[in-house]
Amino acid sequence: MTTQWILIDVISILIENLALTYFFSKYFSSKYNSALPTVIIWAVASTFGIVVLFMELPVLTYEFSVIAVYMTYLIVFKNASFLHKILCFIIATAFFIGTSITGAFIAALVTDVSISHTLIYQDTSRLLAIILIKAMQIVLFYLLSKRKLEFKSLKKTSTFISSILVILVLSMLLFILSNVHELDSQFNSALVLISLGLLIMLIIVFLIYEMYRREESQNIELNASLQRLHMEAHYFKELDVIHSDIKKWRHDYKTNLVAIRELVKNKENIKAIEYIDSISEDTSMDAVTLQTGNMALDAVVSSKLWHANALNIAVKIHAIYPIDNCIKDNDLCAIVGNLLDNAIEANSLVESTNIKKFISLELLAKGKNLAISVINSYEGIIHKNGTRFLTNKDKRFNGIGIIHIDSIVDKYQGNVLREYRDGIFETHIIIPLVLL
Repeated sequence: MTTQWILIDVISILIENLALTYFFSKYFSSKYNSALPTVIIWAVASTFGIVVLFMELPVLTYEFSVIAVYMTYLIVFKNASFLHKILCFIIATAFFIGTSITGAFIAALVTDVSISHTLIYQDTSRLLAIILIKAMQIVLFYLLSKRKLEFKSLKKTSTFISSILVILVLSMLLFILSNVHELDSQFNSALVLISLGLLIMLIIVFLIYEMYRREESQNIELNASLQRLHMEAHYFKELDVIHSDIKKWRHDYKTNLVAIRELVKNKENIKAIEYIDSISEDTSMDAVTLQTGNMALDAVVSSKLWHANALNIAVKIHAIYPIDNCIKDNDLCAIVGNLLDNAIEANSLVESTNIKKFISLELLAKGKNLAISVINSYEGIIHKNGTRFLTNKDKRFNGIGIIHIDSIVDKYQGNVLREYRDGIFETHIIIPLVLL
């Protein structure tokens, strides 16, 4: 085996283990706040492959070693049920084998040789197969790890960087295909070096792309955090007003009772009714208080309901907060607060008198999950644009809030379903009460 082919095989091993390690590290949440275990696993798995390569051991030795390494990684360092990990590993293995067979088949078809030839002999057909296989593995496992990625939300920079990967692969494949008949008889070492450079570029472009994606994600999280701080400040301001009004009403409570008692005692019933009506017009009498079992949630929802009542929005609530769960108060309040903000905003845009403004909130434990549902009315035709929802009135719902909701739900391994039709917008969220 020549030095060039040794380098190509080593780089191929590094790439395939990078794709697998990245997929497992992103698909499952980590038990520990450290990237060191992931790096070590990638290094160990790659080392097994390189050792097998140099010692010319059977390929099955490498495959069984990789299986043991990655299963240990999933069991020790990742959150999920054992069955879930096994199924995910089987699926990943199937994709890995599938991409290898597909790449070898395409290379064999183009170069007019057998599939076994492309996997054994060191010629152009095998080189073509390696480039196809590794490119497909990087793209496929990246997309699988980003199963909730909104491609419409990608920025121009990251889109440009990702296109480089496609251009590099296609350029190299075209170059090989244009010279395939000339190179089959006598292998060109320059082509091997170029292909080696391409494989290295695949890793570099992949890492650069991931860096930009991470930067975008951090910017989104920062915007969401700023919004959450603004939202919390607004909550506290609203709560101050509510508590001030309630305190004032309670202060006048006894005085009002004495006045009403005297009017009734003197049989001035009409004046008593007028007096009751006058104090009932005070908005502080309509203060909405909620008791779900979670004080922070009660405060947030109560302030939002106060706002909804001021806009003449009918509100229906059925909320019982389960005591035993893994959800932090600030995350729960952020989810519910943003949902109600979006619902109130949608209702505030309703102009037709034929549409009844309403919001329905349900928060209950169902089985081993916390179910949160918010249903509200809206007016117009909704078009989804990335994470934002636009109406034909050119009004925009709170996109950052939606992103923040999705990120929190994803953190707790939950799911979000949104539906909108016939003037009704529904958001349904399921979050496990206990993380596995």
